[in-house]
Amino acid sequence: MRTPRPAIAASGLVAALLLGACTPVGRQATDGGAVAPQADNGDEAQSTVNTRFGPLGPADRALIVSIRQAALWEIPVARDAQRRAARTATRRNLAEIARRHVRLDTLDRTVAARLNVPLPNQPTPDQQSWMSEISGKSGNEYDRTAVARMRTAQGQTYAMIGAVRGSTRNTLMRTFAEQAEPFVRANLKFLEGTGFVTGDTLPDPPRVTDAPPPGNQGRPASPAPPVTTVLGGGR
Repeated sequence: MRTPRPAIAASGLVAALLLGACTPVGRQATDGGAVAPQADNGDEAQSTVNTRFGPLGPADRALIVSIRQAALWEIPVARDAQRRAARTATRRNLAEIARRHVRLDTLDRTVAARLNVPLPNQPTPDQQSWMSEISGKSGNEYDRTAVARMRTAQGQTYAMIGAVRGSTRNTLMRTFAEQAEPFVRANLKFLEGTGFVTGDTLPDPPRVTDAPPPGNQGRPASPAPPVTTVLGGGR
């Protein structure tokens, strides 16, 4: 059975993460963490607060919470896959993801404590449903479902990290995004290395309005330079 293909509006996700740059700045806690201001419109979740590391916006807080939220369901699923997965590659790669996730979760909780960002302690209802869905499978379907769900979630987190790294005014968050990115990038490669990540399990590409038209699909207009020259910077 084919795992349902997730439809992710990646461009909308990134755009949402970049909101909040012009929101009011609150006061600073004595320990350098954030103290949220009283928002006039009652929507404190969209407020930007001040810390000794710089302004902390809603996208910054969302990334911290998202990484913690991911750990709450992906670590137990990856650990369960160590013994239940049908393929050796799935067992090996998800075991490594579980170990790496523990390290990232520790880093995430440390940053959250320094910035006074409250963290969840249990998976969301959606995440709980994914865990139930995965645990109800067996054989290759177990592997395929676990990998597909985790690959989608990791892809979303990767997009969030890039958006925050490119826009945050908070120096601690900038460092955290740089530290988190290699973890999630490696997790994507581990998941893809199981052999269960195929085109029909990936989310739809983001819609863009200014993409160039496709090039000539036949003979190239001019010879392309060697890949080693491009990536190596030439001689």
